[in-house]
Amino acid sequence: MGQNRSLLRTLFPKTAARFLALWLLTMALLSWQNLQAQESRLEAAVDSAAARNQENCRLVLEGDYDNAIKPAQLEQRLSAYASQYGAVAVFSLPSAGGLGERRSQLTSGSFALPGTGVYDYYLRFDPVLTDQEHLELARRLRENRELCYFYGTEGGLYDAEDLEGNGRVGRFGAVTGVLEGNVVYPQKLVYYYQDGPVTILDTDSAFFDGKELTTLTFDLARLDSPLVWGQSSPELTLALFREAEARIDALVGSRPMDGSWAGTGGGASGGGSAVLGGIVFVQGTAYRPLRMVAHELGAAWAVTLLLALLLAYYTARSQARAIRRERAFTRAAAHELKTPLAVLRSHAEALREDIDPAKREAYLDVVLDESDRMAALVGQLLDLSRLEGGDPLRREAVDFAALVEGVFARLALPMEQKGLRVSLRLSPGAVLGDRARLEEAVGNLAANALRYTPAGGGVSVHLENSRGKLRLTVDNDGPRFTEEELARLWEPFYRGDPARGRDSGGTGLGLTIVRAAVRAHGGACGAENRAGGVCFWMELPALQSDG
Repeated sequence: MGQNRSLLRTLFPKTAARFLALWLLTMALLSWQNLQAQESRLEAAVDSAAARNQENCRLVLEGDYDNAIKPAQLEQRLSAYASQYGAVAVFSLPSAGGLGERRSQLTSGSFALPGTGVYDYYLRFDPVLTDQEHLELARRLRENRELCYFYGTEGGLYDAEDLEGNGRVGRFGAVTGVLEGNVVYPQKLVYYYQDGPVTILDTDSAFFDGKELTTLTFDLARLDSPLVWGQSSPELTLALFREAEARIDALVGSRPMDGSWAGTGGGASGGGSAVLGGIVFVQGTAYRPLRMVAHELGAAWAVTLLLALLLAYYTARSQARAIRRERAFTRAAAHELKTPLAVLRSHAEALREDIDPAKREAYLDVVLDESDRMAALVGQLLDLSRLEGGDPLRREAVDFAALVEGVFARLALPMEQKGLRVSLRLSPGAVLGDRARLEEAVGNLAANALRYTPAGGGVSVHLENSRGKLRLTVDNDGPRFTEEELARLWEPFYRGDPARGRDSGGTGLGLTIVRAAVRAHGGACGAENRAGGVCFWMELPALQSDG
């Protein structure tokens, strides 16, 4: 057992390396194809978001709005895009009709003054918060996404009964910060509920140093950020957002802000631009290719890797078993040849001496007998090699009942001399097979019965044709086998009973050749104990008659 495990441990790493190399190549090709498809879908999604943002910006630019509030409205409509696998797209108007650059915000919001019901004041967090503060705010909102929306009752738009189904009942909200037109840069943001206040933001940012702070109350508010609603971690989304911004900066910094801009494409590969009514519209996209592929193929990677390792293990185990069988067969064959070779050598050396002429003839008979024994063994080894090596069979229609009857007829005299009772019950049946191989297989079963049936015992041969199968059973009296012996009877050179040795006249390959011949014909064979004896059987596909 220790040697078997050692062989498996030697084979498995090499086999696993081959399987893993094939797995890596296959998954690399599959992942590359999947990435192309994912990038195409991402490009379509970004283009769709860009078209929506372009239309919204067009409505603002062409609308009858005060120029003082247009910048905030444009930024509110340049919503960043975040996919479920982490891609982020940021959009920009580098020169929005003389209003300066307008760009998608990382964290933004809007609110309505009490009683108005109109979200016409905007919260701008980006100039105020550091990246770390953005992350802290996003984590808080992700833990309780209800805080992204606020509805208060003191402005008169809602009654407490209207809000009870939405969780906590709000009274009003308050934001303190720098007010510029309709934009508030928040230093502190608090929701006041009936059961007490909840502080959403309270920062000591240097942005507010030396600036006048204003406090406004509201009864409606909403907050928005890809850090909150994206399915990726806030940290990854923030990194991708900054990368997308950098691509916009690279595009804007390399082109003049005038009508000489033309569309430069866009989509998933990085960034692009378009011209909207003479206004430049720029987009930047960032994503992680590996994460994008893993979003769809992660489970496939894990499952196929496990299957590859399992296949490598079972292949290595099969190889180990084959090597062990080959080694065992080689040892057994060497052992079987060792004795006759020793006998030949001893008698040949004796013949070189000046021995009694009367003994010379006996010694020569021994040499010839052992030579014949070795020739028979070598011949059977060659037959077994051909059968297991897949040599083509010379197939023809064979009357199997007649073949079985002929085999046992040739053994009738030795069976009679041993005093064996032989009964044949053969149903008609034919097979498509190699006559010589089939005769050899049936002959080995017959010889096995003759060899091991005790004098005066019985041998019963039965051929049954049923359900498209021919089943031949050779049932003989004699000693039964243990379960271990039954399982190993078909192994080369195996003899369960020490008494079944060289003196029995067999080579130890008869049943092995039976199994190889039957399998080559698409059949099966086996052995079973019965009361007072053993039954050997073989089953072959029957040749169906045209009638």
